[in-house]
Amino acid sequence: MDLERDLSEPQRRAVTHGEGPLLVLAGAGSGKTRVVTCRIAHLVAATGVGPWRIMAVTFTNKAAGEMRARVREMLGPRAADVWLGTFHATCARLLRMHPGPAGLSRDFAIIDEDDQRTLAGQVLRDLGIVPEILSAKDLRIRIDRAKQDGLGPGDLPAGRPGAPPIAEAYAEYERRLRASNAVDFGDLLVMAVRMLECDAEVREKLRDRFLHLLVDEFQDTNAIQYRLLRLLVNERRNLCVVGDDDQSIYGWRGARVRNILGFEHEFPGAVVVRLEQNYRSASRILESAAAVIERNRARHAKKLWTANAAGEPVRVIAAGDEREEAWEVARLVDELRARGRPLRSAAVFYRINAQSRVIEEAMRARGLPYVVVGGFRFYERAEVKSLLAYLRLLANPADDLSFARIVNVPPRGVGKVTFERLAEHARAAGIPLAAAAATVADVPGVATAAARGLADLAASLERWRAAAV
Repeated sequence: MDLERDLSEPQRRAVTHGEGPLLVLAGAGSGKTRVVTCRIAHLVAATGVGPWRIMAVTFTNKAAGEMRARVREMLGPRAADVWLGTFHATCARLLRMHPGPAGLSRDFAIIDEDDQRTLAGQVLRDLGIVPEILSAKDLRIRIDRAKQDGLGPGDLPAGRPGAPPIAEAYAEYERRLRASNAVDFGDLLVMAVRMLECDAEVREKLRDRFLHLLVDEFQDTNAIQYRLLRLLVNERRNLCVVGDDDQSIYGWRGARVRNILGFEHEFPGAVVVRLEQNYRSASRILESAAAVIERNRARHAKKLWTANAAGEPVRVIAAGDEREEAWEVARLVDELRARGRPLRSAAVFYRINAQSRVIEEAMRARGLPYVVVGGFRFYERAEVKSLLAYLRLLANPADDLSFARIVNVPPRGVGKVTFERLAEHARAAGIPLAAAAATVADVPGVATAAARGLADLAASLERWRAAAV
């Protein structure tokens, strides 16, 4: 890597910054991922920092994969020792290394959003709370928001008379997760933070290990993520955060823009580097964006510029509702077709999947053929989720959620009534569902075919578990 040739002057300052806190204000398209990865490589190759003493966190698996590939290009095999991943993956790794202080065993299961909803539904049904008062979806959202703020069931304010019993349902949800030796995604951060707060020995061990912390997309960090970073930073304060307060749009998901706005106050003496050259967009796009965002009073001052061409003028259309908007989009695409442009040269981006339907209707009304890009991601496909549930159950026999998912995959004649009787027996005996299936003969009211299916499943699980050892 040739710093003079490959990096601009502000990028170079960020990459070669020495000790102490660093705030990199990286405008859109200004090469922030390049700065993060080059800084990691520079710390290892030029300053002699051991790669295992660097932790870098970002928000998506895709971003983490891209960063990992770039670091590997620059460092080769040494890149594998850098702790580089999402916040959730990093916390899962910490908890597997130190499960005891968090009250977990090393083989704990991590449930996904579907399993969260399933568990929430079971909790509400068993507590006698009807969907009209509190739905499984709403309970999951309330629990997620509480965990983003680091709040447990006991931290929630008392509900008003007649209000949904959130705290009670949350407490039961947590109890069942722990009984299954399982956590949800929110737990990964909450439990890692509590582990660091409560176990001084583990906290100091990790602080001694990680000399440099780097955070991508810092404007999107929430309360619990920020607490995690503060707990990991040691007295040398080598925290490098990269982000752009102008791109903070996830407040509804718990992100706190004040984390980046107040960084210099929280870390006095922090060096601030502004990356203002955009390498991606035409200048008219930057000028239009700047004209909107500069009216925001709560922001770091910055002015994006580019050496690219001016580009076509930006067209702004005010639509009264989503149908008028969709009709206007279809009309513009039809205009392109009338001018001889192939339809494959046009792309329509929408923010949320709910917008797709009206756009598709408008396209069909104008006779415009289209292809919707997307669909289920690989790990969201039913067959893949079921296979993973089998594997989780083999590793963790107490994982009741995984058992519930695969009890009838393939069909074993276990209906809703049979499953509820099995669950009641398991709760009364204080044993996991898989163990209850192994003693299904003791469960009253189970039909012969269903009992045979449950017994066969329990025997298969034991056989596979023994073969895997």
